[in-house]
Amino acid sequence: MSYIVLARKYRPQNFDEVYAQEHITTILKNAIRTSRIAHAFLFTGPRGVGKTSLARIFAKSLNCVEGPTINPCNVCHNCVEITSGVSNDVIEIDGASNTGVDDIRELQRELLYAPSQSKSKIYIIDEVHMLSKNAFNALLKTLEEPPENVIFVFATTEPHKVIPTIVSRCQRFDFKRIPVDAIVQRLREVLDKENISIDNESLYLIAGKADGGMRDALSMMDQVLSYCAQEVRIEQVREIFGLLPNAVYQSILQSISSKDAKQLIEILHQVFEQGSDIQEFINNLMDFIRLVLLSKLGISCQEINPEEAGIYIDCAKSFEVNTLTYIISVLIQTKADLKSSTNPYLILEVVMLKLAKLEEMEDISKILEFIHNKGLEPTPPTRNTNHNITPEHAQTSINQPKEVTPQVSPQVSQAAKPQTQPAINAAISDNPSDEKSSFALEFSDATVQEHWKQIVDRIKSQELSNGIFLERNATLAGTGINLINIKINTATAYNSLKNSIENLQRMVSAFFTHSIRLALHLELGKEPEQNRTLPTPKQSDIITIQSEHPELKEYIEITGSRPSKY
Repeated sequence: MSYIVLARKYRPQNFDEVYAQEHITTILKNAIRTSRIAHAFLFTGPRGVGKTSLARIFAKSLNCVEGPTINPCNVCHNCVEITSGVSNDVIEIDGASNTGVDDIRELQRELLYAPSQSKSKIYIIDEVHMLSKNAFNALLKTLEEPPENVIFVFATTEPHKVIPTIVSRCQRFDFKRIPVDAIVQRLREVLDKENISIDNESLYLIAGKADGGMRDALSMMDQVLSYCAQEVRIEQVREIFGLLPNAVYQSILQSISSKDAKQLIEILHQVFEQGSDIQEFINNLMDFIRLVLLSKLGISCQEINPEEAGIYIDCAKSFEVNTLTYIISVLIQTKADLKSSTNPYLILEVVMLKLAKLEEMEDISKILEFIHNKGLEPTPPTRNTNHNITPEHAQTSINQPKEVTPQVSPQVSQAAKPQTQPAINAAISDNPSDEKSSFALEFSDATVQEHWKQIVDRIKSQELSNGIFLERNATLAGTGINLINIKINTATAYNSLKNSIENLQRMVSAFFTHSIRLALHLELGKEPEQNRTLPTPKQSDIITIQSEHPELKEYIEITGSRPSKY
């Protein structure tokens, strides 16, 4: 007789052998006891958790010679045929290979025939989400009014792909991932029956790698037994699956904690020399750090082998929670970077060096607290928003402040600061995203008149064209309640300022204690005297314009403007 793999040999044959799905088996057993059997069921959940196996057990419970019963005998001809998958009254259909509407119509024709030797005719359709939309629609009427003694059991790993009209006609049961300890228990039972010796660490490693699927765990165990024969040891299991011992990950965290970059790179090179897959190495490292983090938080985890719990606790003592979460976030980003890199080893080495310098990084909250205690006001860094500025123009970039403000040394205490009112230029920031400046003027007509030039300078430092329009084509026309009236003498300036009105109001409001609105009024034909001398391309060439108007020259250089015709 040919060899039967463990996943088939030890497939559950009754409700009690289905692990970690008690919330479903209890309902089905009660339905059988009370004869409240629905005509359609939808089993959903991850792969290898028992959906199809439970469908067969349910079919045996209904069609057993002694049934309906919650304990099928597994010896009568009906139970044996269902177990073997050859029963004429329990038909298993693969939804992935029978996706068309013609397949469903053929199934509907078979429904006209009564069960041959059982009480019910049961159709188990696996991977039902693979059916086409037309096939689903062909099933609707049959599911709503099925023939007598016909039951449908649908199984799928992707329930969101099943159309809602099908789901609404079924009783839905959501299967859970099987916990690690349940998989370990089942593997130990199977290996005891097979008279195979295995250590506890190997069981937990295989159970964790199965990711909640009992079938996956049994399949991996078959692979391990083919290599290890009658005695399984952790070193052999790691060699089969290309896994590193937890001591390696522990050494990595210890090197990060001790800031030993040399040892960290040496460990990394040893990993590379063993031929370990980089993505798999990062995944396993993140899993290890996750368990360390859970230990740090005092959360018990079933995935941890009790014999290795001390490793995670020792690592947790060397790190804060924020540090561990930061390391995980760096590794997540590294995984994304490796996918598009031609030199993944270099990226991983740089990341490890960065983690080795982790203790040298200051928390931003501590930096802000230091600044607050010293009474300092941090100067926002300049930000160049124009990517077309050439190196020779970098010195004249519009993002440079109009006046250089001396930097205050961190050693200067608050008592040493002058108590006089700072100049208005200190409120001008090159960062468009800054909030209210440290300058808070009381809003009045006189204040606006006095500081209008500085306000325009601030706008020019962030939006050059609009600043020039305000300087050359606009005049103040009085103030109202939190309102500044501005007269504009050209349609071009008016439209440009109107499109940026929200940004202009934000920048103007930064000078005052509350928000200010701007009211623009277009008055053509009233050009200020200073603009009447502005040369035009017809009066002078572009070189003359640039020499006579430095600000316009700066604008032309930054934007790359060119004259159309002379």
